[in-house]
Amino acid sequence: MITYCLRHGEAEHNLNQIMNGDPSKQFHLTKLGRQQIEEAALTVKDIPLEIIFTSEFPRAIETAEIINKYHQIPIIRDKRLNDLVSGVESQTYSFYKEQQRMAVKEQEIHPEKVRLNDGESLENELQRIYDFLDETRMRDYKHILISAHFDTVQIIKRYARGLQVEEDFVPQQGKIYRFKI
Repeated sequence: MITYCLRHGEAEHNLNQIMNGDPSKQFHLTKLGRQQIEEAALTVKDIPLEIIFTSEFPRAIETAEIINKYHQIPIIRDKRLNDLVSGVESQTYSFYKEQQRMAVKEQEIHPEKVRLNDGESLENELQRIYDFLDETRMRDYKHILISAHFDTVQIIKRYARGLQVEEDFVPQQGKIYRFKI
């Protein structure tokens, strides 16, 4: 199965560099974000996509809808593709990273095992995305597209290539990545 995966375009929360793991918070694509996805849509318009999967977040759904204007195929929302529930909702990315770093030091655990407050660990996020991919692989799809988030794209690459997290792999907003799963 060929999986085309993209991180949503620039969204309102990205402008302030804040964490958002709650799909009920209405962060939408910006004008630039829509332009990024319009350009990405052109790169896959001739690919025979069969289905688009997206997280439950408005920014990922909007991304999927823009891509789909060239395909007119089903868009399926799946909560397993949702962004990380960080436990520090609406705080900055740098605040999250600092809290994670401190927890690693204090608890003497691997960064993927850190859970802040009522959030989930990166290990939890990885497992739910792997569960989604395992289930999707069992179907007869040949070409799918996944509209999701930064961590999601990293995890899908990790799944497809059997690799550890690559710290230097930074999924760009609106860029399509192709993986054989």
